[in-house]
Amino acid sequence: MKKGDTIYLLSNGDFRESAGQACWAMQDRTLKEVQRAFKKLGFETKVFPKYDEKRRHGFITRQSQGAKALSEIDPNAPVVVVLSCWAYSHHVSGPLQTHKGPKLLLANFDGTWPGLVALLNHSGTLARLDVAHSRLWTDHFTKDEYFMKKLEEWCNTGKIKHSTSHVSDAENLKLSNRAKAFGKQLAADIKRERRIMGQLDPGCMGMINAVMDPAKLGAVGMPVEYLNQSDLVAEMSLVSDEEAQSHLDWLVKKGAWFDWGPDPGKQLTHAQVLSQMKMYSAAARMVERYGLSSIGIPYQYGLVRCVPASDLVEGMLNNEDRPPVKDPDTKQIVAKGRAIPHFNEGDMGAGLPQVIMHEIFERKGMPSETTLHDVRWGREYDGKFVWVFLISGAAPPAHFGGWKKTKIYRQPAMYFPLGGGTCAGISKPGTITWARAWEADGVLGMDCGTGEVLDMPEAEVQERLDKTTPVWPIANVHIPGYDRNELMATHMSNHIVIGYGDVLQEMVAACMELGFKVRVAGDARKQLS
Repeated sequence: MKKGDTIYLLSNGDFRESAGQACWAMQDRTLKEVQRAFKKLGFETKVFPKYDEKRRHGFITRQSQGAKALSEIDPNAPVVVVLSCWAYSHHVSGPLQTHKGPKLLLANFDGTWPGLVALLNHSGTLARLDVAHSRLWTDHFTKDEYFMKKLEEWCNTGKIKHSTSHVSDAENLKLSNRAKAFGKQLAADIKRERRIMGQLDPGCMGMINAVMDPAKLGAVGMPVEYLNQSDLVAEMSLVSDEEAQSHLDWLVKKGAWFDWGPDPGKQLTHAQVLSQMKMYSAAARMVERYGLSSIGIPYQYGLVRCVPASDLVEGMLNNEDRPPVKDPDTKQIVAKGRAIPHFNEGDMGAGLPQVIMHEIFERKGMPSETTLHDVRWGREYDGKFVWVFLISGAAPPAHFGGWKKTKIYRQPAMYFPLGGGTCAGISKPGTITWARAWEADGVLGMDCGTGEVLDMPEAEVQERLDKTTPVWPIANVHIPGYDRNELMATHMSNHIVIGYGDVLQEMVAACMELGFKVRVAGDARKQLS
């Protein structure tokens, strides 16, 4: 690129028109900041698509719109996908596969307007599709020296190189003999017995990085069983009101708090939760019927128009202490006393580490609960960078300290018109192991490390919730050596899986034995050098 060239800015967005309208004001401000930054470096910009008066926003909301926008741009021209809110990556990722010019994903770094979450998803998706691209993020645009330096680098070379010194290939690290033996035994068992991954309607919300090659999944002993969400709804219809009510009664007796109200459009109602209890039974039945090691319900987009939210259901499944579900055929309780790993949003990249981590915890006699979270935001606190890990409600109550510390709110109406409860709480302090599987460059990979959930003052936690989504479960996590710029440079997804306890060496050993390309990120790698 040379000074005076035109750089094309794409406003990619959500599928839902209501989301586009709510988020456009922030996107408009972000576009102006980006244009100002390029102008400062001597470049002109042009925005696609144009603002639509009728739709009241200027977002790409379909893949066809992304294809149309790129068809009007010189195929060799530089393109920037500008992200200031959640956006469906497949709107642009497919069309970008045949675009030859330099490609940049550029996001704000903000909790309320999570462009950073969209950037991580878009980057993981483009990597899954083997599309070369760069990524960049900021919270202060032209006032951010790091941002401006890297933006200039992209303008000059068409690429941005971030430091990757915080990531080490596990092949170069040392594991204890005990961990190696443990990993070898677990991997052999997985490959012999197989762990069937139940994935419903993959491709949720444009997360192509959540869909992985079934040949590669089968090769590591974790084959996929593709299931249909309409079958889940059909199974829900076979669950009696009495069975559903018994699950709800169980939760109330355990001390779970429900934010009940009379208006189903704005508040949590009995009918919504009863539907969720039927989904809980239906999902457990499907696990038994298909012999699954785990299950992933996408919900958005499809079930959102049919039934209340799946999130409370997911938190229940992920918890060891949960209402018993009897299989209607065998009359036996499904996975009695055990958590059933559920990978939120049908994200296979989370499901794989959840199943492996779950089994490590069980074999070591540790609490086995796992969950994924969005890498939602983060900021400095008391000299440490502390991440806000947040998800729509799939976290298990064990992570909060039990059902008595679990609050169930109605999901936000904009994204969940039929309501349904969250499974919310504040994750308790303690050491965690984290992981995320990915597929890129023809291989199946696994990133992992350790961190710590911090016990923070109530006012700080509430402010973090208020800046993100206050009715969702939160984990305030410090990962030494994996702060903002490190994670944003190399993390392969908008999601991250956590479980309590340090089982990093066992995780690395098992994944290497299974055939994953394993990377250890953050200061945890130094302990294995």
